[in-house]
Amino acid sequence: MTSEIIASLAQTEPSAGLSGGAVVVVCAEGGRKVRRTATRRAADAGGHASDSTRLAEALAQERHVTLELQRAILPLHEGPFDLPGLRAVVRYLPASRDSRVGGDWYITAELPGGHVLIAIGDVGGHGLAAAAGMARLRGALAGLAITGSPPQRLLGWLNDLVHHVDPEHTASVMAGYFDPRSRTLTWAQAGHPPPLLVRGEEARPLTPPAGILLGAGRDGYQEASLFLEPGDLLLLYSDGLIERRDRSLEEGLATLTSAAAGISDPGQVIAAVLAALGSTDPEDDTCVVALRVL
Repeated sequence: MTSEIIASLAQTEPSAGLSGGAVVVVCAEGGRKVRRTATRRAADAGGHASDSTRLAEALAQERHVTLELQRAILPLHEGPFDLPGLRAVVRYLPASRDSRVGGDWYITAELPGGHVLIAIGDVGGHGLAAAAGMARLRGALAGLAITGSPPQRLLGWLNDLVHHVDPEHTASVMAGYFDPRSRTLTWAQAGHPPPLLVRGEEARPLTPPAGILLGAGRDGYQEASLFLEPGDLLLLYSDGLIERRDRSLEEGLATLTSAAAGISDPGQVIAAVLAALGSTDPEDDTCVVALRVL
């Protein structure tokens, strides 16, 4: 005979000593009473599953909105493009885990005087707050550079902006001008990994001028200059390229230098360093800009 739940006839019995809101349900099987125990565990499990689903959907939505914001601000080129005296290739790889899209950004832009503004930066944190900070700094630098002020002055103004508008966050940046007539790079940095120079068969990181993270203090910034030769390649990158939990920044930089040595083609050098550093599935955003001097 099919079991009939006597509880439906208000014949449930209290369950002393059982936790989680358990009850004893009396069933009729074959004309005899059988005691069975039921708990709220199934309902609780269903509730936890529902919460997890909502959280996953919220994270996915935040990631989508953040990526759309970045795409609206950053010009993501499909292939090589030319600037005065330079051939450029850019790769931007957003973090693949959860909504950990960060605040990596870059600028490669010709200025009215014929110089090329070159910059790369990284706003601390992830998600919409980092993307908003990226938009703010990138827009400010692009506007300030029109004045022709030296790179160390530009970074000083950006530092003032971070302290005034977003004091709880920090950001790194490297910014400079390339003069296509003299092939000279003049640059400054605020706590950002140094550019890599590939010349012939060798590669080396540039010695950075003094400068701390934006938002980390009120110290001034210095600048450095470098004469570049035809065929030289500059590689700019965010720390997501070389930083991993299982290796130091020094180890990552050494691997980067070794992988880039002897490669002067912008697209090929980016492919080589991404393969060497395992950056196809990064824990953090990765932005790489390769510039070949013509």
